[in-house]
Amino acid sequence: MNSDFFVVRALRRGDAVKAAVDACDIFISVAAVADYRVARESEHKIKKGERKGLTLELEENPDILAWVASRPRPPFCVGFAAESESLSLHAREKRAKKGIPLLAANLVQEGLGGDENVITLFDDRGEHPLGRGAKSELAGKLVAHIAGMLAHK
Repeated sequence: MNSDFFVVRALRRGDAVKAAVDACDIFISVAAVADYRVARESEHKIKKGERKGLTLELEENPDILAWVASRPRPPFCVGFAAESESLSLHAREKRAKKGIPLLAANLVQEGLGGDENVITLFDDRGEHPLGRGAKSELAGKLVAHIAGMLAHK
């Protein structure tokens, strides 16, 4: 994999969303490709020993979910938060910052790399723990929660 794999993918994902979002009623934004990308790419490989004290500068990738949610008539937006600590606090903050109706959150150590996870949903009514389960089972519970929220609109 070359060094610009994530840069290209993250920027392309944003372009793809921008091209399709107007046709969406629901936008489920799964994990970002990468939160950051290299600020200045090198055209060639930097060989070992060529530079002493090499510093890697990063810049943020565009926040696709925030862009979709800030549109004049956004679709129903669902975000995800993978946290390492203080799940409730960080999930509530992220949901408020992005201005979205629903956020699914988990602790990274609970689900990364496995077939199971522990998810909690955050909406205007509070926190809704989905418990531990297979990721496919939790996805079904998430979709059922979205359907329930849309039915009450």
